[in-house]
Amino acid sequence: MRAAYKEYEDSYINGYADALEDMRRWQQAKRQQARERQARRWYFLKQRALGAAVLVFTVLAVWILEGDATIALITVPLGLALVFSKQMLVVNEYYFRTEERATHGRKDNTAY
Repeated sequence: MRAAYKEYEDSYINGYADALEDMRRWQQAKRQQARERQARRWYFLKQRALGAAVLVFTVLAVWILEGDATIALITVPLGLALVFSKQMLVVNEYYFRTEERATHGRKDNTAY
């Protein structure tokens, strides 16, 4: 009888340990998703800020060149695209990380 109780107790402890491990994995996955969302948010914030900087540069360049707005033919569409686009246009470390995951079809669990 004692052996049957011991076996039941061991299986209960193993099941509890498995449940704790599942909970830890779930929490880690949620933290990873939150980090990814934050990284994506920062990426697009930087992209929009760069677009605004290009537009400000255009205004300053036209003012310095005393009204010659030839530079605006390139910089205004570029700045507007950076500000309003939902695509990733700026190539940086985050861009390469997400492109690598998309092309290889795997989750990269490296620390950011």
